[in-house]
Amino acid sequence: MEEEMISQTRFDQLVSDDQSQMLKAFIPYLPPRSQQVLSVFTKVRELSNTMALFQGRPPEMQICASPSASPSDLLDDIRKFSYGRSREQIDQISNFLVMIQLMQVMNSSGMEEGDTSGTELAE
Repeated sequence: MEEEMISQTRFDQLVSDDQSQMLKAFIPYLPPRSQQVLSVFTKVRELSNTMALFQGRPPEMQICASPSASPSDLLDDIRKFSYGRSREQIDQISNFLVMIQLMQVMNSSGMEEGDTSGTELAE
């Protein structure tokens, strides 16, 4: 049987489980008072898991931290969970970063060409 993954942030994957997700999906089908109780219950459960995550077990949270992650990687991850104006702003920032990287490449290749032509004149 093929398992389908729910789109969740890495943090949500650490503090939530399948049961919590099923409870959250069930909430809209309950009467208003029950919705309130179940909503608070699921959030308190996640809060408890979050607190346990940071108490004496830092290696689990380090899974999320990647020393080789670039700002572009970060923006790509955030973009998956944004929409509307927020997504447009993330796209603008991403495009700006690409433009800066392109300018850096152009400047570094221009400096290399300038360096080689300068040595040719000196010889």
